[in-house]
Amino acid sequence: MTRSQIMARDAYARVAGNAPLPREYVSFAKKFPALVHTCGLVQAVAFAEAKGECRYLSDLTAVLTAAGHPEITEQQTLDHHARNQTLGGYLRLSRDALQAASWLKRYVEAAGEEA
Repeated sequence: MTRSQIMARDAYARVAGNAPLPREYVSFAKKFPALVHTCGLVQAVAFAEAKGECRYLSDLTAVLTAAGHPEITEQQTLDHHARNQTLGGYLRLSRDALQAASWLKRYVEAAGEEA
C-alpha cells in the first residue's frame, strides 16, 4: 500500500467511525488544509488547539501515525515535533499533515454533512 492509500484508509475509518459528525468538526475539517497551506503547520495546530478542536487533531494525529510518523501519538506531540524539527523534517511533516488533512476533508464532504 502506498502512503496515500494508508492515509485514505485511516481517514475514512476515523470519519465513518465518528458519524454523525458535529457541525463544528465538519466546518473545521473543511478549512484546516487551507489553514496549513496559508499559515504553516505550527500556526494551524496552535489555532486548532486554541479553538478546542481536540477531536479533529486527534483524527489528524491518528492518520499521521498510521502513515509513517510513529513518534506522533497525540496532539501535544504533533505540536512539539512541528516546532522542533529541522527544516527538512518540518517540510516533510507539513506535507504529510496537509495530505492527511485533505483526506479527512474529502471524507467529511463525502459524508454529506452540512457545515
